[in-house]
Amino acid sequence: MLRVLITVEPRMYRQALARSLHLKRPALDVRIAPPESIEGELASFRPHLLVRNDTDTVGAKELASVPFRVEVMYSDSMDAKIVLDGREERIKDASTDLLVLVADEAQRWLSAQDKAP
Repeated sequence: MLRVLITVEPRMYRQALARSLHLKRPALDVRIAPPESIEGELASFRPHLLVRNDTDTVGAKELASVPFRVEVMYSDSMDAKIVLDGREERIKDASTDLLVLVADEAQRWLSAQDKAP
């Protein structure tokens, strides 16, 4: 099952993103946490998809453990950076529909990993 961790600020945003994702993809394991808890959540929950602010304090080593990310660029124009298994793309005016597409891509990747010998 695909595990999704949402840590964006403010709390209302992460709750809204989690609710939207849950309504469109109810089978996903979606967890929310404040940004200051991100490192502990990464270690214990081990998400496949992380939705975060680019201004949080998580290090590159910890981020490398998450193959799929949506990073809200709070430090620069509120665009989003999408990381799909090592590929990066910057998106202007990202939507919750885009988040669902990223989750779908992550789910396909996870299914392929499960089938690999």
